[in-house]
Amino acid sequence: MENIFRSYRHHLGAARLVLELDSVPPCINSSAQTSWLNRGDVRKALHIPDILPLWDICSDEVGENYKSVYRTMNDIYLKLLGLGLRVLVYNGDTDMACNFLGDKWFVELLNQNKTTEYKPWLYDHQIAGFYQQFGNVTFLTVKGAGHMVPQWAPGPAFYMFQSFLANTPY
Repeated sequence: MENIFRSYRHHLGAARLVLELDSVPPCINSSAQTSWLNRGDVRKALHIPDILPLWDICSDEVGENYKSVYRTMNDIYLKLLGLGLRVLVYNGDTDMACNFLGDKWFVELLNQNKTTEYKPWLYDHQIAGFYQQFGNVTFLTVKGAGHMVPQWAPGPAFYMFQSFLANTPY
């Protein structure tokens, strides 16, 4: 599928592609997060003052007051990479809000040396997605996962994070 869109990417210019969503996709069930993040003990542990409103996945107040500071995060990533930090950019491959092709193109535009080919990674002896490394940047997809990867695929997500943090193969 990547090849289908590659010609469009070069024609339109990946750095200029900006998509805006009018709202959060209705397919997100955030009841567990909402209940947990609004518990008194959790708010206290996170040092959230009582004067602040309860957490919600969507906030008109935040949305209306949000000011975009950066057109692209390219320079921020390059600065972090220049400090020698490792970076993991991951997507669920069924995410309709932040699709994996856009993030793959973003990683490619960082112009880091490609150190692996695009290849599958396994979880529980099954293909869990694909990944490619560019120096200290790993681009990785999680098969069948949507926007909230740990919610959609908790086992593969945990394995992905463990592998990244331990700097071991996927």
